[in-house]
Amino acid sequence: MGFSEPKEAKAEEEQLVKDLQAGKTESFERLATLFQKKIYALSFNLTRNAMDSEDVTQEVLLTLFKKIHTFQGKSAFSSWVYRITLNATYMKLRSRKKDQSISIEELLPSFNGSGFQQEKIQDWSENTESLLFDNETRETIQKAVDLLPDKEKIVFLLRDVEGLSTEKVGEILELTVPAVKSRLHRARLFLRKKLANYFEEYKVRKETK
Repeated sequence: MGFSEPKEAKAEEEQLVKDLQAGKTESFERLATLFQKKIYALSFNLTRNAMDSEDVTQEVLLTLFKKIHTFQGKSAFSSWVYRITLNATYMKLRSRKKDQSISIEELLPSFNGSGFQQEKIQDWSENTESLLFDNETRETIQKAVDLLPDKEKIVFLLRDVEGLSTEKVGEILELTVPAVKSRLHRARLFLRKKLANYFEEYKVRKETK
């Protein structure tokens, strides 16, 4: 899933935006259809709460309708929708969230004075495709993702979950490509270390059954 679009879809989207900006309100229904599920999915990945995500979705769609005249086309329309969705979601989280994230530094691998990693961490991410995940495993992965600090989490969700390009993520978050890569690298290291022991135990359980 994600906001990456084929050329035909992008052309349709651009025309719908122009029509809506010109006062043709019937085009809004089609735009809402195109983006509703994507807005909800991104919000849910951050809030893990269906009601909050439904609220955010309705709020974002209302904002798109009311503020469509402010969209100037300097970036892709989908990037603009993403930014509005993220802002609305973070506002929702701030209104109810007790910060449960932990410092990413606590779970990143340590390095010695020469810059070499002091501990070897199994890269479970390279072989997880061969594992058939059960509900317990998916929940464990999700809990680990939920622990990511917000800056790393959103880059991970956009890049690895939504499947967007590094350049697209940079456009959405208004970050340089190196900054996106750095945050993504930190997120992957965090998750790799957090989940390494679990996947070792998981494989042992599967092999002994």
